[in-house]
Amino acid sequence: MLHAFADAGGNFLDTSSAYQLGAAEEMVGAFLAEVRRDDFVVASKYGRTAFASPAAAVAGSHRKAMRAEVEGSLRRLRTDHLDVYFVHYDDGLTPIEEIMRGLDDLARAGKIVHAGLSNFSAWRLASAATLAELRGWTPLAVLQLQYNLLCRDLDREHLPLARARGMGVMAYSPLASGMLGRASGLPPAAGAQAVADLPEVHAVVDEIARELGASRASIALAWVLAKGLFPVIGPRTAEQLGANLAALELHLTDQQVARLDHASARPLGYPYEILEKVREHSGLRYPRSGNVL
Repeated sequence: MLHAFADAGGNFLDTSSAYQLGAAEEMVGAFLAEVRRDDFVVASKYGRTAFASPAAAVAGSHRKAMRAEVEGSLRRLRTDHLDVYFVHYDDGLTPIEEIMRGLDDLARAGKIVHAGLSNFSAWRLASAATLAELRGWTPLAVLQLQYNLLCRDLDREHLPLARARGMGVMAYSPLASGMLGRASGLPPAAGAQAVADLPEVHAVVDEIARELGASRASIALAWVLAKGLFPVIGPRTAEQLGANLAALELHLTDQQVARLDHASARPLGYPYEILEKVREHSGLRYPRSGNVL
């Protein structure tokens, strides 16, 4: 799969110390040993660890865990640096100053090139970006967050924040754990929100797939790309890889994007909806930061 991805022009590899308890990094490392390492952008994450039952001293976002995990990832990946290093999740305890200073130290030591955060609240992300800028530390360059036609919560704050700060956004689970690529039905573990939203979204995805002669997965991924996000794909077969990569050749019209937006729209909630009404009543025109209806 990795060689097929590379042969198709793929050059970004995303993994984590936690995936398959480190085995995923070892597989990527074996692949990197067979190719030119500098031809690839390699990202990994820390915070969930490669241990099935980690001790508190090596789990979480704190600097001790960061130091131990980056060394383990570099060893398993058979490389001397990571192009992007993410904090896998916010542990709710570690001060943001400690996290950003730690990432800056790793960058200055040459162990990482860019710093990223994954699964953080918008206010913590804003604090991290501002703090790094004010202190002259390695900037927060990229976010990795869940985003797809069934999960558009990022529209409220995360995406406007990323645009305002010039940060890239990697959208993981862009096919909603495969639900958006299936002809019908739901996996056993599907949540209530997915069950309620899937039929309408599925219907529009099917319509546009027929119009363009493309797969459902390609349409869902093309929509993520149209939003200016970088979808993180995880195909398990050559057929799935082909369907995923085909999204790069699709061009959704503004109308098709709008149809998908409407089918997948979520209420923005307070205070966004009241602010929108006040601005419209005042005659102000401004870029919408949330759902496009």
